[in-house]
Amino acid sequence: MRKSKPGNSIYFEIGVWYNEKKNSIHITARDVHGFHTTVRQDPKLKRGHPNLFGKLAKLLHEKGAPSPMKTLTGG
Repeated sequence: MRKSKPGNSIYFEIGVWYNEKKNSIHITARDVHGFHTTVRQDPKLKRGHPNLFGKLAKLLHEKGAPSPMKTLTGG
């Protein structure tokens, strides 16, 4: 894990993938024990965050990984 020069930020490697059955995006961090969370599109849900979901979905799609982009774009 790397820190910024002033020490206010850290940088670490994450893994992101889409779970189609649950329509959720999973996030894990390499070498950070126990770091695994999910994000969902529906803001009413506990892990709902439409903005973050959309950004991660777009990134997954652009990199050729399975993503919910058809659902988001209506295609």
